Amino acid sequence: MKLATAFAALLMITALPVAAQMPPPGEMTPDGPGRNPDVAGRMRSEPGRMPGNSMFAGMTDAGKAIMRTAMRDADPRTDRAATDAARDRMLTVLDADRLDPSALKRAMDDEREAASVAKARHQSAMIVGFQQLSLADRRAFVVNARAVRNVMKDRIAFRDRRDPRGPGAMPPPQ
Repeated sequence: MKLATAFAALLMITALPVAAQMPPPGEMTPDGPGRNPDVAGRMRSEPGRMPGNSMFAGMTDAGKAIMRTAMRDADPRTDRAATDAARDRMLTVLDADRLDPSALKRAMDDEREAASVAKARHQSAMIVGFQQLSLADRRAFVVNARAVRNVMKDRIAFRDRRDPRGPGAMPPPQ
């Protein structure tokens, strides 16, 4: 009992500095409820730090509208049902008492085909969008896309350096 109380007290003491920095739930900051304006502002001001906000940086309003439309039309969630159904069939086959390799192969082939159809639809929508952009907007898009890619590489490298399980390790189970 004393050990549990001591442990709970230790947890509370270590959590106090973090809790002191957080606004109360629902309190509005310039960046929304419960957000740290210093971090959010800094992330938005650096190219590539916030893909949703900086992917179109430097593009004209017309170029931004074109790309938003192309990305909306290329949304992979619209083709997700067929892929999910094939994955569910794979799990059903794997869960059976006796494994049916031919049924598993068919389900895997169906999943690959559904994913290929979704990818082709995505590429077609993006090609239409890119064709409508001006040269300046295309170049701005390329600069931002490279910046986002580099930021993601840096984040992954940082995570891999800090993770004691080594580079490329799967996240711990939750």
